[in-house]
Amino acid sequence: MSGQAPNLLKPGDALGPYRVDALIGKGGMGEVYRGTDTRLGRSVAIKVSAREFSDRFEREAKAISSLNHPNVCTLYDVGLNYLVMEFVEGETLSHLIKQGPMPLDKVLQYGIQIADALSAAHAKGVIHRDLKPANIILTSSGVKVLDFGLAKLGGAAKFSASGSSEVVTRTEPMTESGSIVGSLHYMSPEQAEGKETDERSDIFSFGAVLYEMLTGKRAFDGDTKTAILAAILKDQPEPISQFQPQVPRALDRVVRKCLEKKPADRWHSAHDLKPMLEMIDLAGPTSASTSMSESQAGGLRHKDRKKWLWPAITAALVVALGVTAWMLWPKPAPARATRFQVKLPDNVTFSEFVSVSPDGHKLVFNATGEQSGLWVHDLDTLEWRRLAGTEGGGSPFWSPDSRFLGFAVGNQLKKIEVAGGPPQTLCSVASVVGTGAWSRNNVIVFGSRGTGPMRRVSAAGGVAADLTVADSSRGETIHTLPTFLPDGNHFLYLRRGPPDLAGVYAGSVDAKPAEQSKERILATNLGAPYVDGNLFFMRDDTLMAQPFDAAKLQLRGEPFPVAEHVAITGAIGIFSVSTTGVLAYRAGALAAGLQPTWFDRQGKVTGTFGDRGPDRGFTLSPDGTRAAVRDAAQGVNGDIWRLDFERGVRTRLTFRQSPGSYPAWSTDGSRIVFAAGTALDTLFEKASSGAGEEKELLKKPGEIKFPSSWSRDGRFLLYFTLAAANTRDDLWVLPLEGDRKPVLLLGTEFNELQGSFSPDMRWIAYVSNETGRDEIYVRPFLAGSGGASGSSGPALGAGKWQVSKDGTAVTGTTSVGARPAWRADGKEIIFRAANGSPMAVDVNGSGSEFQAGVPKQLFPAPAGVGDWDVTADGKRFLMGVTPGGQSADEPITVILNWQASLKK
Repeated sequence: MSGQAPNLLKPGDALGPYRVDALIGKGGMGEVYRGTDTRLGRSVAIKVSAREFSDRFEREAKAISSLNHPNVCTLYDVGLNYLVMEFVEGETLSHLIKQGPMPLDKVLQYGIQIADALSAAHAKGVIHRDLKPANIILTSSGVKVLDFGLAKLGGAAKFSASGSSEVVTRTEPMTESGSIVGSLHYMSPEQAEGKETDERSDIFSFGAVLYEMLTGKRAFDGDTKTAILAAILKDQPEPISQFQPQVPRALDRVVRKCLEKKPADRWHSAHDLKPMLEMIDLAGPTSASTSMSESQAGGLRHKDRKKWLWPAITAALVVALGVTAWMLWPKPAPARATRFQVKLPDNVTFSEFVSVSPDGHKLVFNATGEQSGLWVHDLDTLEWRRLAGTEGGGSPFWSPDSRFLGFAVGNQLKKIEVAGGPPQTLCSVASVVGTGAWSRNNVIVFGSRGTGPMRRVSAAGGVAADLTVADSSRGETIHTLPTFLPDGNHFLYLRRGPPDLAGVYAGSVDAKPAEQSKERILATNLGAPYVDGNLFFMRDDTLMAQPFDAAKLQLRGEPFPVAEHVAITGAIGIFSVSTTGVLAYRAGALAAGLQPTWFDRQGKVTGTFGDRGPDRGFTLSPDGTRAAVRDAAQGVNGDIWRLDFERGVRTRLTFRQSPGSYPAWSTDGSRIVFAAGTALDTLFEKASSGAGEEKELLKKPGEIKFPSSWSRDGRFLLYFTLAAANTRDDLWVLPLEGDRKPVLLLGTEFNELQGSFSPDMRWIAYVSNETGRDEIYVRPFLAGSGGASGSSGPALGAGKWQVSKDGTAVTGTTSVGARPAWRADGKEIIFRAANGSPMAVDVNGSGSEFQAGVPKQLFPAPAGVGDWDVTADGKRFLMGVTPGGQSADEPITVILNWQASLKK
C-alpha cells in the first residue's frame, strides 16, 4: 500500500496484515482508521500519513514502541506511511473540558496519571512534544496518552520544519498546517521559537492542559496564530483563582511552575512533578479560604506539635535541582521520610549557615561575594529571595514564630522581618557578633566570632549584657553557637579551647557570668544544637543525635547517625533541624578526602601525589619541590605536614593536635611559619626539614593571627588578624630584626587580609572588601630603616591599585581564600576567582606607578576542588580535588520526617 493516498482507504482495504474497518478521524496531515490485526484478531488504530516515513523515523518509532505503561497508548507497528496503535475507546479530554471546569478530584486523578505517563516516556528518552487535551483519552480504566507520532528521542537533532523524520497526525481539524511542531495553544515557548526541546517542553504543555482542566479556559489564546504565539512567549495566564476560587494554592503553584517561560525555571521532569500532585490535600486550605496569617498558622502548628509526630505535607513538594517547596499542616505523620534537594540561586556563593524556620516553611542561608546577605527559600512562593538590607550579613537564626531573622553584621546584632521591611539594629558589642538563639520569652543570646563571651539582649533591642566569661587562663577562646532549651531560660552553647575543655555547656539567662556551669555535657570542637529532645552533633562527617534530658541537663541513651557526608566549616556542621521533623544540610565536598593533583596552565592534569587524605591549605615551597599542608581546617585541632614530591613522602612537622593556621614558607624554603595555640594567638617558626624545636615569634593573647607572606630578604613577615572590634580583619607586618614590634599596615572599617610581598619587596598585594566584595589591591611597601633605635619602621606608601575586577574567592578562617601570588619575576599576579578558578593578571611595578592589565581566567576550576597553590614560575598548580567532583553550588538536602529514615 506504499504511496496510497489516505483518502482512498475504505473499509476492507488492507495495510499489510491490518484490515481497515472504518474512518474515525481526519486531519490536515493524515487520517485515523479503526482496523483489525488479522493475525491476532484484535482491534487497532491505524494512523496514515500523507507521506512515507524515513528510516530514522522508523527507528525512533520502534524505540517509542518500547514504552509499556498503563497510561500510554501502545505503539504496535510501523509501516511505510502508517502507524498501528492500541485502539482505545473513551472520551477525549478536550471534549470533557468543553463542558467547563472539571472537579478538582478528577483534575488531580487525571493529572497524576498523565504525569506518570510522561515520566515513563521521559525515562526512556522519549519526549511527546504534542501533549494536548485531544491527545488524552479518558477510559473506564483511566487516562491514555496518545499520539507519540510527533515524539522525538532525547538527544535527537533540533527540529527542522521540513525534515522527514517527524510526522504530525491529528484527530481534530486544523485551521492551517504550519511548520512549527506541536499544537499551537499548548506548545512551549522554545517550541514556538523553533529551539531545541527536552522533557521540560512537555512539562509546559502539561501545565497548559492542567490549567484548562481547572478553569475551562485555555492558558494562552488569541484571535490569530500570531496573537497566540505572542501570548505563549510573553504573557502570563489569568490567575486560576479568578475562575476557580477553591483551587488549593499548592495546585495553583504547581501549574504556575509548569508554565514558566524559561525551561530552567520549570519542574525538571515529570518524575519530580508527579509526587507534588499526589501530595496535594484537597481538604486543606485554598487560595480563597485561607485567611489566617503565617504567624497564626505557625502558632497552631506549635500547639499541636505534641499531638502529632510532625505536620505532614499538605501542599506541594518540589523535588528538583531548581526550586523546592512544601507546606506543613497538622495531620498524622506519613510512614516514611521524604528526601529532596534545593538548588541554590544562580550566581550566589554559599557562605556558612543554613537554617530551617521553626515552622518548617522556610530555609535561609547566608551568602558572600557580590550577592552577599541572607537568602530565604520562601516555600509559599517556590523561589529564593534575598532580604534587602542584609548585605554583608551572616550567622542567621530564627524567631520562635518564624517571622523574624536575627543576624550579624560585623560587631552589630540585627533583626529583620522575613515578610519585608528594613533591618533593625538590636545592639553593638566590642567583638564580631556570631550566631544567636531567640527564646519564647523574647530574649536573644548570642556569641562571638574570634574571641568573646555569650551575651544577652532583648529582642526589642537594648544594651547587651555578658552572660559568660571566657577564661583565658584555662585556654578558653570563644563562647558561641547557642540553642535554647524548652524552658526558655536555659541554653546550650559551645566553649572552644584545649581538648580537655572544648565542648557543649549549659547556661542560664538568669545566672551571673562567673556562676555559669563549668560541667561539660559533650566534648566537641563544633556546635551541637538541641532540638525536640535530642542533641545534634558532628562525628567526623556524620551528623549524630543523642537523646537529651533538658530538665536534668544530661545526655541519655546512645547516639545514633542521622545523615552522612555533612559539610563542616569553622566551628559548625552545615545542618539545621526543626521541631516539625525537617532536616536540612549541605553535603561536604571534603568528606571523602582530597587528592593532591597537578595541573598545567591550561588546566590539564599532569600527575597526582600520594593518596586521598585530609590535607588542606596546600602551600608550595619557593622551588616547587615540596608543599606544606595541614591535616585539618584552620582553627580545628590538627598538625602541619610536609609533602616531598621527589621522594613521594609525607612527613609530619608539628605534633600539637591543636587549633592552628595554614603554613607560610620563608623565601629560601628553609623555614615555615604558622599560628597555633588555643586561640591561634601565637606565631611560630620551624625549620622545614623538621629539625629542632618551634620558635615563638609573636604572642598576643586573644588576637587571632594568620601568617601570609615572608619577604625575600627575610626581614619582614606579613600576617593578618581577625575580628577586631571596630576594624575587623587587619593587615600587619612583623619585623624579624631589631625590636620586632608588629606594625599595623591597614586597619580600616573593612577587611584587609592575605597580604603578599612582591619579589622586589616594593609592593604588597592584599584582599579587601571595601567595595562590598573581596577584590585584590596593590599598594607600595616602605621598609623603613627599622632597628631598635626608634627610626622609621615599615609602612604603606601612597597610591592604591585594584587588580581584580569581578571578585575573588571567599575568604575566611577555613579556606586559603584569594591569596594573591606573585610570579617570581614580579610580572604577574595569580589569584583565586570567586568560582575557585585560577586568574592571572599582567602587572608592571618597575616604575613609580603600578600598572595592571585585564585579569583572565587560566582554566575553570575542576568540580570538587579544594585549596590550591601555584609554582613560582606560574606554570603548575597543585590542587586538592575531591574524586568524582562536587560543584561549588552544591544543593541543600532536605529530609522531611527524618526520624522515619533511621534504621530500626
